[in-house]
Amino acid sequence: MLVTNHESFGYFADRYGFTIIGTIIPNVSTGSSPSAQQLVELIEAIKATSTAAIFLESGTNPELAEQVAREAGVKVIKDLLTHSVSPPGGYIDMMKYNTLAIVEALK
Repeated sequence: MLVTNHESFGYFADRYGFTIIGTIIPNVSTGSSPSAQQLVELIEAIKATSTAAIFLESGTNPELAEQVAREAGVKVIKDLLTHSVSPPGGYIDMMKYNTLAIVEALK
């Protein structure tokens, strides 16, 4: 079970058999804001599924995720990578980095 900042990790969840139970930002755009009711529902979903962490991509403002995490009793994992602009092999390295960060957080 994963909670992410927004839908940016949907491809990862689909590929590796994770379920995204919710997102901090309820749209693909990081410019939108969730309602209070959406945040309450997310906190309840995190608690009901024993989700361990909220995952954020690099460059994301963690403030709202940290608030939700405090309410739900989970941790926030920051700085996952969503774009590789490095030389060949960079994408593989990016995926390894993200996978290790996610696996460690779920232990």
